[in-house]
Amino acid sequence: MKKLLACLLVLLTATNAKAGIYGSIGAGISLNDGSAVHDSVMSEYKNTPVYALALGYELPLPLLDVRGEVEYLRIRPNAKYGSDSKIDAAFLNGYADIPLIPIVDPYVGIGIGYARFDHTNTPALQGMAGLEYEIPVLPLTIGAEYRYMKVNETGGKWDSPSKFHTNIFMLKARYSF
Repeated sequence: MKKLLACLLVLLTATNAKAGIYGSIGAGISLNDGSAVHDSVMSEYKNTPVYALALGYELPLPLLDVRGEVEYLRIRPNAKYGSDSKIDAAFLNGYADIPLIPIVDPYVGIGIGYARFDHTNTPALQGMAGLEYEIPVLPLTIGAEYRYMKVNETGGKWDSPSKFHTNIFMLKARYSF
């Protein structure tokens, strides 16, 4: 029993050497879905750029690397026949790396947060999946990510509440401190 506990302690100590704080940035395209009614005219949201900033903590466990982060997400899904729309969202995200491929690290994640959509605060959810590549000589990781994000209810300047959801394709960079 003592040998087992000693092995677990050595394993946890060795893996926690990689643990730490990181910052990440991302940019991509938001393929927006949904529509809104403004002045009795229905219009669909345009596809727009999306930007993300995050600060998080990575904790490699013996069989799985997990990380949690606080993220700010910015989208401007203007409607075709309406005025400009704005989404500023804050999320708490959780990620888990899936150690299947030796060169790149696939991962999945979920996020829950709040979005400010056209002067209306509303809950928002997102699911993420992606591939990352850790640059060997630098504390830098680059990757590509897909997200599905849903804002529960929009309001503000629109005649009636509508639902907004989007498919996001993003390139990301993460720097570990």
